[in-house]
Amino acid sequence: MEKLVAANRQDILEFFHSHGMLISPTALDTIIKEGLGQFIPKMLSQEVLDLGYIDDSTIRKLMRGDIKTDRMDFEVNLPDIRINNSVEDFQQLFVSRYKKISRLISFSSSMRGSLDIRSAKKTRGEVKVIGIVYSVDTTRNGHKRIIIEDTEDSIAVMLLKNKGLDNELILQDEVIGVIGTTSSGSGDTVIFANEIVRPDIPYRVIDDNGKPPVYVASISDIHVGSKTFRKDDFKKAMNWISRSEDEAKDLKYLILSGDVVDGIGVYPGQQDDLEIFNPLEQYSKLSEYLSEIPEDVTVFILPGNHDVVRLAEPQPKFSGKLKEILPKNAVLLPNPCNLRLEEKNVLIYHGMSLNDMVELIPGANFTTIGKAIEEMLKRRHLAIKYGGNTPLIPSANDYHVIEQVPDIFITGHIHSHYVGNYRGVRYVNSSTWQSQTDYQRMMNFAPNPSIMTLFDLNSKTTIIKNFDSTN
Repeated sequence: MEKLVAANRQDILEFFHSHGMLISPTALDTIIKEGLGQFIPKMLSQEVLDLGYIDDSTIRKLMRGDIKTDRMDFEVNLPDIRINNSVEDFQQLFVSRYKKISRLISFSSSMRGSLDIRSAKKTRGEVKVIGIVYSVDTTRNGHKRIIIEDTEDSIAVMLLKNKGLDNELILQDEVIGVIGTTSSGSGDTVIFANEIVRPDIPYRVIDDNGKPPVYVASISDIHVGSKTFRKDDFKKAMNWISRSEDEAKDLKYLILSGDVVDGIGVYPGQQDDLEIFNPLEQYSKLSEYLSEIPEDVTVFILPGNHDVVRLAEPQPKFSGKLKEILPKNAVLLPNPCNLRLEEKNVLIYHGMSLNDMVELIPGANFTTIGKAIEEMLKRRHLAIKYGGNTPLIPSANDYHVIEQVPDIFITGHIHSHYVGNYRGVRYVNSSTWQSQTDYQRMMNFAPNPSIMTLFDLNSKTTIIKNFDSTN
């Protein structure tokens, strides 16, 4: 947990704001007057966070110990999401992406001494540049020609067949490093590439610290309210958690990564597929199922494209009204989100952009979705293609950049179940709790329903629990 030692008004305000809380002026005065700055992080508990607003009486109760102040054993990185739509905002989104990922690429030893594109154009011989891919084409001779740009200029890059680079998978809007040789002559400068460098995930070893297991469980796409919601399987899973037997006795966190209800008006004719028509009643029913979970298990809930938040990403966490419906041990998160659990970084993303990645990545499909997930990690971005199936909010900050290397990466959305390991990052496309829909039947896709995935935060153990009652 972060420390707040300095009794600085701005620091204290930013601290509470980062945890989604407001503080009254009198409460702020009390903290400063009593010198409580360094103790506030230790006071935060789920009970305090549930208040949403800190006034002077709350501070006094905390000082007297009238409010539970168990130290939080998780940290949440909540993005400050603002909705913008000007041309400048779109430009800032790509500038943010370029700056964040180019910084990651520059850490590579092979990219030391890289130049900006404008300087590279004036250089003859070997150059190293970093740019965002503007376009990708194939010449009549089968070479690949791409245009990359930075914040000031752009340049063409040739990937020649005789160097084997014509098969390099280059995606529009990804950020790459290029090592190559500039052309000589009077025409426009072109770089003939020798190597493409990506930010990628550094190889790492999964720690096994010898401590007793602490499990985080992952499920997704529950779709409460749909006629095809597998309620018996879901009840079975919740009951397994409540009994606290087997691995469940060491379960401390449960993650629901979006589409927790079916919603309404998500697609034409959805009303014919619904058992519960009111979205609030759908969430109430979900809460009824989740209430069986012991209070000492923290339940993290993200929105998805079926939930009652805006469709465009990044999606904000659910409104306060839904917070009142859901159990007290539920923590509402935005999509995407980073969690810090037991000193491990857990990256959670509902996964709407996986639809785009399946189209872009050769060999990827809904069954072998691991290929698409690993290409995301390799490029350190959750929604690479702009203008595809994933609506994105233009913002000065690109929240889809994978800045921190995750220990565990969790997605959902496509109703498949796939567990993998990429360079020491354990990942899962979490299972759905909905039977095959008419649309999936038309697409000849059969989901893998009713599966819970458990990761031990203290070792490399991964456990798959199948609650499919039809098997």
